[in-house]
Amino acid sequence: MKIIVWLAALLLALYLAACTYMFVQQRAIVFNPSQDDVSLAVDRVPRAINVALATADGETLQAWWVAPAAGKPVYLYLHGNAGNLVGSFTQPTARAERFAGLTLDGAGLLALSWRGFGGSSGSPSEAGFLLDADTALAWVRQQTPDSSVILFGESLGTGVATQLAAREQFAALILDSPFTSVVNVGAERYPWLPVKLLSKDHFDSISQAANIREPVMIQHCVDDDVVPYAMGQQLYAALASNEKLFRTVEGRCHVPSIFPQLPLLRELETRFTQ
Repeated sequence: MKIIVWLAALLLALYLAACTYMFVQQRAIVFNPSQDDVSLAVDRVPRAINVALATADGETLQAWWVAPAAGKPVYLYLHGNAGNLVGSFTQPTARAERFAGLTLDGAGLLALSWRGFGGSSGSPSEAGFLLDADTALAWVRQQTPDSSVILFGESLGTGVATQLAAREQFAALILDSPFTSVVNVGAERYPWLPVKLLSKDHFDSISQAANIREPVMIQHCVDDDVVPYAMGQQLYAALASNEKLFRTVEGRCHVPSIFPQLPLLRELETRFTQ
C-alpha cells in the first residue's frame, strides 16, 4: 500500500512539475519570432517602405507600407506566430511574396511586425498584440482617410483580427487558417494538460463571431497540421456576417498560397471598397 501511495505521489509531483513548466514556457511555445530586422528586407515588396509606429505603451513597431493607388483599398495584414514579415521558418519568403501579390493591382498595404518580432521592440502577448493592431489601424486611417481598409489575419493573426473586426468596421475581413481559440488548439495538442487554467493568452475568436458583420472570407487547408480544419468551419458557422465565403484548400498545408485566392480578393476589392 505504501508503494502505491508513493507512486501516486510521485506521479502527481511529476504532473504538477510538467504543468508548471508549460505555464512558464507557454509564450515561448505560442510565439516563435525571428529577430532579423525587417527594415533591411523591405525591398522584397515593390513600392514598399519601412515605417516605425509608436504604441501607447512605449513600444516601437516596424511595418511595411505600400501606399494605395487612387480608388484602391488598403490591406492591414496581421501575420502569424513564427518568423517575421519576410516569412515563417518553414516558408521563409512566403509573406513577402504574399504582399507583392496583394499590392500588384495598386492596392495598399500595411504589414505589421508584432512587438518582439523582426526589429520591433517589446515582448509578445495577446494584450500587446491587440494594442499593436489598434496602433496600426489608427496609422492607416491617418495616412489614407478616404481609403477602404481590408483586414487580413493569418493564423495567429486571425485571433487579433477577429477581435479588431468585432469592434471596428472594415470593408472586408480575410481570415487565413483561423481557429476558434488558442486555448482550444492547445487543448487538442496537449489533452493531458488543463490548458484553459494555464493559458495567459486566449485569442478567443469564437466569442467575437456574433459581433462580426462585415463581409468575410476564410480559407483553410483540409489537412492542416497546425490549426484543425474543423475549427475554421466552426468559426465560419458562428459569424454573424451576411456576406461570407469559406474556401477549402485540398491537401496538407497551413497558410496556403495566396495566389489562387487573388481573383476572389480582387472581387472583394471591387464589391466592398469605395
